[in-house]
Amino acid sequence: MTNESPATDRDNLRRGPTAWAGGATHVGTKAPPNQDALVVAATPGESHRSAIVAVSDGVSTSPHSDVASQIAVDVATDHLTSVLTKPHHSDEPSALADDLKAAVVAANDAIVAAAGDDVHGYACTLVLALVHRGLVVVANLGDSRAYWFGDDATNMLLTTDDSMAQLSIELGTSREVAEAGRQAHAITKWLGPNAPSLEPQLAGFKVAGSGWLLVCSDGLWNYASAPAELRAVWDSLPAAPDATAETLAGQLIDWANARGGRDNITVGLVRVEEPDTPAPEQSPAGSTQS
Repeated sequence: MTNESPATDRDNLRRGPTAWAGGATHVGTKAPPNQDALVVAATPGESHRSAIVAVSDGVSTSPHSDVASQIAVDVATDHLTSVLTKPHHSDEPSALADDLKAAVVAANDAIVAAAGDDVHGYACTLVLALVHRGLVVVANLGDSRAYWFGDDATNMLLTTDDSMAQLSIELGTSREVAEAGRQAHAITKWLGPNAPSLEPQLAGFKVAGSGWLLVCSDGLWNYASAPAELRAVWDSLPAAPDATAETLAGQLIDWANARGGRDNITVGLVRVEEPDTPAPEQSPAGSTQS
């Protein structure tokens, strides 16, 4: 897979390894540094598309969270790329899920090594999405998210947050009320030396129709959390039919900044085409459809 050079200035960074896979990150209206980090890697060309998107959001109370988030996306992507390119690698969904889990552990190990004795200074979320041979598989810890916007108007939130807001939702509170609470963004899982658990939330489905995979930090979904709400934003983008993934990601960031940009904003996008032989649609575990 191809990936662009490591990030140097993350305050306003665009990523576009291919026209159909790309992304962007922006500091928003907050003072630097940007605690979000992004990597997009993709196979060159148009045939046999595979892509990896990694988004990490540094925990604001950790002074070196910008370092942790960059380590997380770099190491997770490198680990997953090396595994996928090994001879005789299994493309079964369960094997790919295990690959993502191993990438999460590798990322955490690297953060712990960088932290040394500083057990509280390095912490971040991670969402890691893989598009490979007609499958979409996602792993996440924290509250960075992945959505699916199908050309057939299907809208899905693929990830399940590890947050106090999500716990409230599971107890019956409406999403709108839960996500407006004072502790809504307090996360219950993260990467770092004091991580309580490295078991990610997993979701996956076999692609049955074309669409877009959107991976983002809460700097975007803060302004449109529900799948239908974010899809309405997506449909309103002033994009040309041949707009690249990088361009579309930049437009979503502009939209969030126009609404205040109160947090760092990161968006990764992959255009997923319908396979030659359509497979039965499967609902991802923990997904929400509207």
